[in-house]
Amino acid sequence: MRARLQTKAGAIWLRGLVVWLLLLGLLTASLLAAYHLKAPWAPAVNFGLAATQAGLVALLFMRLNRADHLVRLAAACGLFWLAILFALTLTDTLSRLANT
Repeated sequence: MRARLQTKAGAIWLRGLVVWLLLLGLLTASLLAAYHLKAPWAPAVNFGLAATQAGLVALLFMRLNRADHLVRLAAACGLFWLAILFALTLTDTLSRLANT
């Protein structure tokens, strides 16, 4: 019984370590893209890298692929609310640019 618990704990630490290393690799790629890519491509690449990082956190740390439906619904509501906030921010920014 104790060996089984130690194996499970070791698997949790190993998964966390692998995800952390992947996130550090994506952070390095984002840093390199920010300073070494040309202007039109840098934001698109960085948004893609950020989405990949968020996906790793959602699937592997939060375990949304194994979660109940209510937890998935709460995560989807959070993403919907984030989309609303981005839309409002973009609307405000574009209206300020149009008035100058």
